[in-house]
Amino acid sequence: MTKLQIPYGSRLIDVDTAGKLLEREGGIDRSKTQPKDRDVERIRHALQNPIGTKKLREIVDRKKDAKIVIVVDDHTREAPTVKMLDALTEEIGIEHKEIRQVILLVACGTHTAPTEEDLKRILGAYMNTYASQLNLEIHDCDAKDQVFVGTTSRGTPVMLNRSYIEADVKILTGDITLHYYAGFGGGRKSILPGVSSRETIRKNHALLLDDRAKTANIKDNPVHLDMTEAASFAPPDFVINTVADSSGNLVDAYAGEMNSVLLRGAGVMKKLSSIETDLFDVLVVSAGGFPKDRNLYQATKAIENCYRTVVPGGTLILVAECREGIGDSYFEEWMNKYTTYEDAADAIRTNFVLGGHKAFYMRKTMKRVHLAIVSELDTQMLNRWGITGYKSLHEALKKEIDFNEQLKIGIVKKGLDTLLVNVSNQEKSV
Repeated sequence: MTKLQIPYGSRLIDVDTAGKLLEREGGIDRSKTQPKDRDVERIRHALQNPIGTKKLREIVDRKKDAKIVIVVDDHTREAPTVKMLDALTEEIGIEHKEIRQVILLVACGTHTAPTEEDLKRILGAYMNTYASQLNLEIHDCDAKDQVFVGTTSRGTPVMLNRSYIEADVKILTGDITLHYYAGFGGGRKSILPGVSSRETIRKNHALLLDDRAKTANIKDNPVHLDMTEAASFAPPDFVINTVADSSGNLVDAYAGEMNSVLLRGAGVMKKLSSIETDLFDVLVVSAGGFPKDRNLYQATKAIENCYRTVVPGGTLILVAECREGIGDSYFEEWMNKYTTYEDAADAIRTNFVLGGHKAFYMRKTMKRVHLAIVSELDTQMLNRWGITGYKSLHEALKKEIDFNEQLKIGIVKKGLDTLLVNVSNQEKSV
C-alpha cells in the first residue's frame, strides 16, 4: 500500500491505496539551494537582464512624469506578486510622493472581483498603500469606458481597460503556468483576458473548439495566436513573469519583451510539469488545494491536464474541496442543460458563453472516462450530471476501486501544475 497525503482545500488528506505517485523529480530543495530571500534576487536579476528590451528604469526615465500601470494577477492565481512589486518599485525608483503616478490594475478577466481578504493576500502591504491613494483598480470586463483598439484577423474585437490604454508605461506581471486551451498562462494573458471586455474574451475563447487549442501548445494554437495579436494593438512596454515548480517554489524569472519572455518561460514550464506515463485504469487527481480548488470552475483544469492518461472507460477521481461551490452560473446552467459532449459542442459553436466552455470540457472528459468528484459540492447535483459525487476520498476509493489489486492506479497531488503525457499507442483524442 502507498500511504501518502494529497492537498484538499487548506489541509492534507490521507490516501491509502496501491498506486503509482506521479510527481516530477528534481524539485527545489529550499534548505540547500533556494532560500526564500533568493526569490527577489532572481526577479531583480531578470529585471537587470531583460530579453529584447532596454532595462525598465531606462524605459521609465525616457518618459518624464510618466503615468505607469502595473498589471497584477487576481485572486485565482498564485504569482509572487508582492515579490515582483518589491523588485519593480525598487527598479523604477518610486518614492511615496510619486505614488499617484502608478496604478496597480488587478487583471480579473471575467472572474468575480477579489474580496478585501483576497487583495491582502495578493498585494500584502501594497494593498493599503495603493488603496489609500485611490490608484488600486479592479478591472471590470463590463465597464462602459473601455477602449476599442482594433479587430484581430480572427474577428475578435479588442476592447481594453482605459487605465491600461492611457498609461505612458505599461508593465505586466504574472506567472507562466499550464493552461488548458491557451497553452500557457503568462504574458499576453494579462491583457486578454486579463484587462479585456467580456465580448473580447468571449470571441477569443470561442476558438477553443480547435484541437490545437490545448495544454502546453502555443505553436499553432488559435487561442494563443489571437491573444498575442490582440495584445499587439496595445503592447506592454515591459513584462516580468515567473515560473514555479509544483510546490510553489520559484524556479526562475524572465523579463523584457512580452513574446520573448513567454517563449523562454513556457519552455521551462513544460519541462517542469510534463510527466510521461502509460495509461491507468483509475487516476486520483488532487487539484492542488486552495486556492486552486476554491471552486469547480478552477479545479476542472486539473482534469484537462490528466484525463488523457486514463484508459477509455476508466475512472478519474478529482479531489477538490470547492468551498465556493461551482464558481460560475453559466457553467452550472450548461451542465444542467447540455447532457452530452455533442450537445455542448453544438452550443459552443452557435451560442458561446463564457463559463459554458467549462461544461464543454467536462462533457468531453466524460465521453472518454467515468468521472467522480470528492468535494463539498452537492452530491445529488453531481449525480444528476452523470458524475459520481463523494464527501470523502476513503468512500470514493472503496466504491470506485474496492482495493482491486488488478487495477493500475495513478495518483496526482497537484493536478493544475502537472501535465500527464501518454507515451503508449492506446491514446485516442476525443
